Amino acid sequence: MAGPSYPVLFMKTGRTDWTPVGEENLYSIIDGKNNTAAVVICDSDGNTKAMSSWLSREDAAKSASILQSRGIERFKGDVKLPI
Repeated sequence: MAGPSYPVLFMKTGRTDWTPVGEENLYSIIDGKNNTAAVVICDSDGNTKAMSSWLSREDAAKSASILQSRGIERFKGDVKLPI
């Protein structure tokens, strides 16, 4: 995968203590506006660690396919974003 990405969360959301996000790396696709989507890397609780820029849904699906081919599993729950 190539292209810009952004760090998102370093600490778990919804906690009152300073708990770092988990070590697991899973991916998910989040829908955007105007037929766009972003690919995120998250832990097993859905805490997003990194996020791609907004891509066409087709390009996001291609990126997700590459992650899956590299053995990264898809996260099936709701991802947590700091927005």
